[in-house]
Amino acid sequence: MKTRPILRSFAVLSLLTALICPETARSQEAMLASVAVDDAKEVPAFKSEGTATLLSLAGTIVPMTLGMVLANAGEGGAGSGLGLALFSYGFYLGPATGYWYAGASGAAWKGVGIRVGISLVGGLAAAAICSGGGCGFFDDEGDAAVAAGIVGFAVLGATTYSLIRDIAGVDGHVRRHNAEVAARQKASRLTIAPLVSPADGGTVGVLGRIRL
Repeated sequence: MKTRPILRSFAVLSLLTALICPETARSQEAMLASVAVDDAKEVPAFKSEGTATLLSLAGTIVPMTLGMVLANAGEGGAGSGLGLALFSYGFYLGPATGYWYAGASGAAWKGVGIRVGISLVGGLAAAAICSGGGCGFFDDEGDAAVAAGIVGFAVLGATTYSLIRDIAGVDGHVRRHNAEVAARQKASRLTIAPLVSPADGGTVGVLGRIRL
């Protein structure tokens, strides 16, 4: 067995560390005291599917409702602008709230990008249709208005579908997050380091840590 030579090597390394870098040796006790804290930081916490869904719902419904109230009461003033901003936040960013809670930022911004992209494409299409006129309510030739209206309804339907789909799908991302956390907690981790404890008269030893 070569256990003794290995331990002797660790002891020599620890002693050299204490002589050359006394600050390092003194800090090793603080390292021992922070082991439990380090373990807690290394593994993320589990998330709640219900909380994620509630955050997405509340992040969507509350700003949109407040936005509509302010817009109707503002009569074109500052309240209308704030109402439009709140409504837009809830419509585009609201469903992503639960994804950010679940640690799925990529999926959150993907949904936001889809809704914003649909709106931009629809707005450009409607502007192109109406660029030649004929989009007014009292125009004799209302074909452009009809086409622009169809585009508007299509954009509204597509963005609403994206909104509902994101809210309904956030629990799946929470389950994936929790599965990853459980896998990391099950993974065994072994750490071995030389140790010098000045409080114990300069005791030289080896620090071993294993997490099951």
